[in-house]
Amino acid sequence: MNLLARNAKTTLEHYITLIDPRLDDYWRKELSLGFGFNEKQRTLVVKIIDHAQEHNLRPAKRLRASFVHYGYLLNHREIDERIWNAAMAVELVHTALLMHDDFMDQDATRRGKPTTHEYFAKGDTHYGHAMAVSVGDAVLCAGFQLLMESGFDAVPLKSAMSKMLRGIANTAHGQAYDVSLEKLRNEWTEDDVMTVHKAKTSIYTYENPLYIGAYLGEAAPHVFPLLHAYAMDGGVAFQLQDDILGVYGDPERTGKSANSDLLQGKATLLVMKVFHEGTAAQIQAVESVWGKRRASAADIQDAKQAIIDSGSLEYSNTISRTYAAQAAQYARKLRALDLNTEAIDYIEGVAEYMVHREL
Repeated sequence: MNLLARNAKTTLEHYITLIDPRLDDYWRKELSLGFGFNEKQRTLVVKIIDHAQEHNLRPAKRLRASFVHYGYLLNHREIDERIWNAAMAVELVHTALLMHDDFMDQDATRRGKPTTHEYFAKGDTHYGHAMAVSVGDAVLCAGFQLLMESGFDAVPLKSAMSKMLRGIANTAHGQAYDVSLEKLRNEWTEDDVMTVHKAKTSIYTYENPLYIGAYLGEAAPHVFPLLHAYAMDGGVAFQLQDDILGVYGDPERTGKSANSDLLQGKATLLVMKVFHEGTAAQIQAVESVWGKRRASAADIQDAKQAIIDSGSLEYSNTISRTYAAQAAQYARKLRALDLNTEAIDYIEGVAEYMVHREL
């Protein structure tokens, strides 16, 4: 990693220590509202909020919140509680979508602990699924409300809120495309994989929070095309690295199984390259576990080795770093504008750091 990437890593690690206590305070206030029309409902709401708080405060990168923060800082703004509220709102929305995503993917763990549907199921799968949808919806709307009530003036707030809502809507379209591709084993292409990454990660993890921060900071219109270009490439680089970690990462560090992406039949570049360009034996090794909820440890290891032997892992790493370099170039173009150099340093540094991370 270069110096900016190392500094971005340090900055993000410090940022976590600042936002997590604020998130904890938010949930304590939410719990104090005591919603419910009878004692049984109040007891259930307490259980829901306790779980949402615990889920939200599990160790996480907080990258999205940090992008709100530094998007706002771009226009030489002073950091205050309003922008912390906006950053926390993005983290609440993230928690909600993880709850929904885990239910759709049938994942049992998230960040080393039970997913929402597993937490509530207790032997009743349908109840667990229903609660994941309901709890996720509640947290999602709480995030929207927190942004709306963050304290900013009406005009920048309207722009930020509009971006938040449209970004999440488009992310949902991306998720729909993602799960649909899993049913089209012989049809999806590299362009399909990149389309999913742009429609989901580029918008949701990069563009949405950066735009929200920049809108709230009342950045000039000419800033946004560069943020968009940065987000599209940076998001793809981020997700390609995530897909690599989803197969070869250390579960102790990533918080999820290193087998789940294969067993779920995820439409990743790693798998697609094997199916398109691997030998018959390599294709067979991956097919024996891909989309199979149950597979032997030996078969899983053979599939992972086939991905390496086919050159697919090396290819994904190369493409990820190419997109990261392109994102960094767009970030550097921000330096020609009258913007905060600390914010630009962080945004540029993240582009490389995210393709070298282990967590």
